[in-house]
Amino acid sequence: MSDDLTDDEISLLCAIGEANPLELTADKKRDLERLISGGYAEPAESRPGSTFRLTAKAIEFLGKRGAGLNEA
Repeated sequence: MSDDLTDDEISLLCAIGEANPLELTADKKRDLERLISGGYAEPAESRPGSTFRLTAKAIEFLGKRGAGLNEA
């Protein structure tokens, strides 16, 4: 996977990073599978409120594009 993520995939990464609950439609499920296979997200068994977490690759990707996460 190249760093050519769609706006929807980037939005999904931001939602995962902010630990927002994900309502997975068929399209979001496909995007999530693509993000996982590309090394941008992974299952997060120990993270309350979210079943997925960002990888270092995703955090770096978002940082380079100025897509900040709400670090509450």
